Amino acid sequence: MVYRYIFLSLLIIVSAQLKSQDLEVEEDELALLEVEQAELAKAAANPIANMISLPFQYNINFGVGEYDRSSHVLNIMPVLPFKFFNWNVINRIILPVISRPDSTETGSFSGIGNINYSMLFVPPPKGVFQYGFGPAFNIPTLSDPQIGRDVFSLGPAIVVLVLPGKWVVGFTANQTWSYYPGKEYSTLFLQYFITYNIKKGWYINTNPIVTADWTAPEGEQWLVPVGAGGGKVFHGGNQAMKLQAQAYYNVATPTGGADWTFQVQYVLLFPRK
Repeated sequence: MVYRYIFLSLLIIVSAQLKSQDLEVEEDELALLEVEQAELAKAAANPIANMISLPFQYNINFGVGEYDRSSHVLNIMPVLPFKFFNWNVINRIILPVISRPDSTETGSFSGIGNINYSMLFVPPPKGVFQYGFGPAFNIPTLSDPQIGRDVFSLGPAIVVLVLPGKWVVGFTANQTWSYYPGKEYSTLFLQYFITYNIKKGWYINTNPIVTADWTAPEGEQWLVPVGAGGGKVFHGGNQAMKLQAQAYYNVATPTGGADWTFQVQYVLLFPRK
């Protein structure tokens, strides 16, 4: 009888140890998954990360024109990196699909806008600091002259950012000029971004796009939105993705421009190993 009790006691102890080891493995796997998710969330907020992505950004602009109507813009924005020796070259493309009201109460114009393309050369990162630079192009692909300017323009582009801890903070900017006689065009594009990653892929952020048209009349040059939002990086099966929503109020806008914007963005992420 004594041996039976000893055997049962040993069996219970061994079973408890195996269960404890299983729990430790599960906890280690969960901890590793959380680290990977945090790294993916930081990379998803980094415009010059070495990662292929395909964002679809839908913007609804409210309070447009004399009749306070709305305009709609779907930006398709693939990001395609490749290696150049030990540098990365980040190709960023923005193809807008636009629907905007005309000067009447019901009419509108719709079509494809100009493609904005930038090629950024990114050296190896130095600690938490990263930067990139290169050319930016405005390529005339308008399907309707009522939704943009049919001109080709080019100029320099730059991205600067830091990634301390759970933060991603920086800005990207480009200045382009057209060179056609009679079609002078000079535009500044500036986007600052601040992202704070919380846990399990959740984050809060702001990344408004500020623009200036230097050829417009005084008082009509600037579009300056202010706002914020948030989102989550997650997996659907084996596919990594990001979903976020933001709202921005325009503190400065040309006459007839939108008062504020609601934005939803869905991004397919393809981390590189």
